[in-house]
Amino acid sequence: MSDAQAWQEYGYRVVSAAPITPAIRELWLAPCDGTLSYQPGQYVLLSDTAHRLPPRSYSLANAPRADGRVSLLVTRFPGGPTSGWVHDVLHRGDEVALAGPYGSFVPGDDRDCPVLLLAAGSGLAPIRALAEALLADDPARKVTLFFSARTAADAIDQARFEDWARAYSAFRYLLTLTRDPAAPRHRHIPDLLADTLDSLRGWEVFTAGPSGFVTGCAAAARALGAAATAVHTEEFFSDPQPWIEAPPVAPESSVWR
Repeated sequence: MSDAQAWQEYGYRVVSAAPITPAIRELWLAPCDGTLSYQPGQYVLLSDTAHRLPPRSYSLANAPRADGRVSLLVTRFPGGPTSGWVHDVLHRGDEVALAGPYGSFVPGDDRDCPVLLLAAGSGLAPIRALAEALLADDPARKVTLFFSARTAADAIDQARFEDWARAYSAFRYLLTLTRDPAAPRHRHIPDLLADTLDSLRGWEVFTAGPSGFVTGCAAAARALGAAATAVHTEEFFSDPQPWIEAPPVAPESSVWR
């Protein structure tokens, strides 16, 4: 399905809105008038129902659920009207508008190869959705999730991923805290990959987060043998503005956030 074909708006109601780091608020939304159909790794445009606020693009942070509920991880951007609205105004019961889905940051057809998921900050959103879907589809498939956070306060869902690692023998969770020199890992992921994985030949790799992080991870993955076509990238930007017109089909390396 192309983005142009998928362009549709849905009404959702806020089920919960809570801070999960000092800068990121997680929204859980329930459908009001139709359920968004999407693939893990895709994103939506978020706005108020009256469209007084500029729409902003956010990745869906969970795999599709039977009840249609979706999660978004919204980073506060200083002066950003939409992120400020999410952090300061939205409460349980409020309604929002979602349009989409968009993006091609989704798994390929090979369902047997191991998968490496790399994320920093709110780039964890599509990575978490992918991990959840991969584990549900095949618990025996080898999946490694490597998350980069500044400090322990920024380590989103650490307990959840550690629980998954205990529950699924093929799932591995790694964490680096780049501003905590006392942490077991505190270097940036591109500098740690070669020490963590001998080879990525035959792996499918997904990396999401700030532009420099994504570029560095992609280069490190290719240096370890990952095929260029098997490295999927999703760059996040401070104020995630969409295109002025209806978004076109976006290359994996240039989706605006």
